[in-house]
Amino acid sequence: MTAAHPVAMDARWLTAPPAEVAAAMATQRQSARPAWAPTWRQMLVHVTWSLLLWYCFIAFMAIGIRVDGYGDNRTGPDDWRDLAIAVLVLLLWVGAAVLLQRWAKRPPSPRARLAEWRQTLTALANGFEPRPVARSPLPTLIAQPAGRASAYPRFVAVGDDRVEFGNLVVRTGLHGTPVTRGYLAVTLPSALPHLYLDSLVDGRSRGDLPTSVDKQQRLRLEGDFDRHFAAYAPATYGTDALYALTPDVMAALIDDASEFDVEIIDDRVIFSTPSAADYSDAATWQRIETVLSGPALRIAKRAAGYRDDRVSRQYARPARIIGPDGRRLAHGYRSRGLWPVLSRVGWVLALILLYAVPAVFAFAGFMSVIDDK
Repeated sequence: MTAAHPVAMDARWLTAPPAEVAAAMATQRQSARPAWAPTWRQMLVHVTWSLLLWYCFIAFMAIGIRVDGYGDNRTGPDDWRDLAIAVLVLLLWVGAAVLLQRWAKRPPSPRARLAEWRQTLTALANGFEPRPVARSPLPTLIAQPAGRASAYPRFVAVGDDRVEFGNLVVRTGLHGTPVTRGYLAVTLPSALPHLYLDSLVDGRSRGDLPTSVDKQQRLRLEGDFDRHFAAYAPATYGTDALYALTPDVMAALIDDASEFDVEIIDDRVIFSTPSAADYSDAATWQRIETVLSGPALRIAKRAAGYRDDRVSRQYARPARIIGPDGRRLAHGYRSRGLWPVLSRVGWVLALILLYAVPAVFAFAGFMSVIDDK
């Protein structure tokens, strides 16, 4: 299915009997979850090991300080007793952590597995296949830096990469806090100048952009479109942006996509929501159908006739291109400059704080106790 030939979404698998879903999934060779996508069980394992190291740090350092500070560097019976208790607790904790790690490697619960199967079968029934990726599949502003983004679930049109949708997960901040956004991306017949439409519905403030876009690039459009979207385009391409935002396109965006942020970048139009999309809900699939048959289709028709007159011999080129000033909004990416360096350093420091620091001090405390002089 493409934006040019939308069809009604088939959502029967979302409500089909579980036995029928399991039987249908058994005939498929599609993987519902990629190996790199962490589950809540795996996150629990990391937390458990980190807490174990901090326990060793506190317990052994406390005994070590007592021996060195109050025991004249001599280990007494009470110290050996407390050390034995601490080691016993440590061994029990390690045993529990190993069992937890084994449990985390088990397949998802039947309920979670059934939900994933329903989504996969619904995608396949509509001409899409699950194709998750461990980095951003799009150059969009909402998934930068690309190296800290992933797409899961992600569904791509079978035999045709022009339509895809799913959830983009981007780790932001020094500690990699995940931010998830639902998205739908359609490849256009030709590239258009960079354009970002920031949705203003649900009380979202004007200029509430995912990255630092120069506010001087804000466009003022006619009618009530400005009450639904804040539009941004490169400074010298404001008129060109109006080529795509014709009255019928703006009306379709207001009627069918007002809850989406919309970005046109290179030859893609990307509709995104500020939160994850629930692909176990038939309403989500209905929204995809509505956007494909409405705003996306109208924008694709406008893109087919656009040419950037600033580029010489544009009509002689097999693939139309956009001039350098129109390809990206100014200051469009947080990933430039010092930010990625600080993010990487922050993540390394977080790992050191969680694992290396307690491990070193726990070892030092343990050695202080057994080093009886």
